[in-house]
Amino acid sequence: MSSVEAVTNTETAVATAGRASRAVLFLTVFIDLLGFGIVIPFLPLYAERMGVGAAGVGLILASYSAAQLIGAPILGRISDRVGRRPIIMVGLLGSAAGYLIYGFATSFLWLIVSRAVHGLCAATVSTAQAYIADTTEESERAQGMGLIGAAFGLGFVLGPGLGGLLAFAGSHLPGFLASDAGLRLPVFFASAMALGNFFFAAKALPESHEGVGGLPGFGEVFEPWFNISQNLHGLLLKLFSLAFLFTFVFAGLETTFPLLAAGHYALTPVGIGGLFAFAGLLQALAQGYLLGKIVKRTGEWWLIRGGAIAMAVGLAPLAFDTSHAMLWILLALVAVGYGFSNPSVASLISKSASRRLQGEVLGVNQSALSMARIFGPIAAGLLYETLGASWPYLGGAVIVIAALALMREQAVNT
Repeated sequence: MSSVEAVTNTETAVATAGRASRAVLFLTVFIDLLGFGIVIPFLPLYAERMGVGAAGVGLILASYSAAQLIGAPILGRISDRVGRRPIIMVGLLGSAAGYLIYGFATSFLWLIVSRAVHGLCAATVSTAQAYIADTTEESERAQGMGLIGAAFGLGFVLGPGLGGLLAFAGSHLPGFLASDAGLRLPVFFASAMALGNFFFAAKALPESHEGVGGLPGFGEVFEPWFNISQNLHGLLLKLFSLAFLFTFVFAGLETTFPLLAAGHYALTPVGIGGLFAFAGLLQALAQGYLLGKIVKRTGEWWLIRGGAIAMAVGLAPLAFDTSHAMLWILLALVAVGYGFSNPSVASLISKSASRRLQGEVLGVNQSALSMARIFGPIAAGLLYETLGASWPYLGGAVIVIAALALMREQAVNT
């Protein structure tokens, strides 16, 4: 066998192994997000049983994002040192523990603790993205990032339905954890599923990055936060800003759209759920399939611009009365636009960082997304309540157009 044939065979074997490991990673992330989708829709009802009001529910949800915000760069740095697989495994095990704490919680404090634990473990999303960066060439990076987004979308779409079935089954189990059975059974199921996912990943998920040494010292663990200013300059600063703005707007839509749909269009919870499921499926399709086909022809910058335009076109008319049929079209534009833009930004961030810092830099990006999910819903809710139902969507369209201005001077991949 010639040296050229040997190199070709080696590259083919590496590519095949990379595709197989990414398939396992997709399933791992999907199962993790499926558990998240099972639990979250019932959190307000669960908290209400403990006497927690709307403001308290907001704090519980914020504790998840705050923990994710703090933990993502730190866990990303550790994964650069010890490898991706151990961090992903710890995240899965921690998710199981977080759900378990949630299921046995009897007070507001324990609900906060449970969501903070789960949020810290969910900071491993950036490690999953770093895993993708390790196992893809730059030409396939956006498609790989889209795969993670598709796993997210499918988990969110299918989780609430499965959670509803489990809640119904739990409510018909006599004597099982008294009157809260319908709300606790989905949580315990999610915990069991996360634990099963841990054992599945332990057997099937290979390491993608051998690391450069043992565990970092205490001071070095927090070094990404001390060095964060080094990442906030030039192209990376613009990319982090884009990631923040797109998610800020999308999170605001997720918060206020159910109020708009019920108050202005008289949609039932089933109808609202159907719209969100439809949007989630389209987003998963855009990220997991269409993005990979299009990015090879256009490059990431064109996809980000096209996605931003689709989001703006979909958001602005939501501020005005329209038909029920048009709601589906507008929501589809927003979902597909976000589905194209978000993983494309992550791909460019990954390409802009060295391989030894993939976990840390993508962790900073995850922190930007967490900040957006903290402040986006707050801002949209305030606009909706103080200025009127149209303002979150007009404001969101303006923000997305402003994000387009950030890209004006960037070179376009053709």
